[in-house]
Amino acid sequence: MALYDLTLPMRPDQPPWPGDPPFSKTPLSSTRQGQSANVSWLSLSSHFGTHLDAPFHFVDDGLRLDQIPPEVFVGPVRVHAVDTPDLIRLEHFPPLEGVERIVFKTRNTRFIADTVFHSDYVSLSLDAARALAAAGVKLVGIDYFSVEAYKNPGHPVHHALCGRGVVIVEGLDLRRIEPGDYEIIALPLLIEDGDGSPCRVLLRDLA
Repeated sequence: MALYDLTLPMRPDQPPWPGDPPFSKTPLSSTRQGQSANVSWLSLSSHFGTHLDAPFHFVDDGLRLDQIPPEVFVGPVRVHAVDTPDLIRLEHFPPLEGVERIVFKTRNTRFIADTVFHSDYVSLSLDAARALAAAGVKLVGIDYFSVEAYKNPGHPVHHALCGRGVVIVEGLDLRRIEPGDYEIIALPLLIEDGDGSPCRVLLRDLA
């Protein structure tokens, strides 16, 4: 049974969200220097790289990381390819009946691993976000670092999803993934009162 890793490796030259601190890994001890173990100090935003947004990220009374049922992070998912230069709209949707998790593959895949930030990435329209929430979708993923257009005033897309308890997974590497139905495993760190976390995201064939 094939297993696919959708996670971007954390590295110092990976661009953070503009205004967030970059990722850094500083050695605290090293066996090469005669110490007993290799230990590193990690510094990063809770929304760096491939990461998950808890509803609390934008909604004060939304679920925090440690309050989200684990079964939300694991289960069937539809990977849906969208050919649009800017916004994913309602007309780009597949049938949503029975779909609880959906991941959008877009032109973002071409630059997801670049070392510079691209502000012209494909994102969700507000109507699309509202429709996903109304359809009962509980996890939405995309192949860049936000489901929302860059500098969208008030962040209405995030509010539409987070306000309905939808978990968002951003920064997915879908370069090797064909559209279709899979099982997703998207596990964040269990951070008490967490607003988000880097996560390891895997897809597994359903066959």
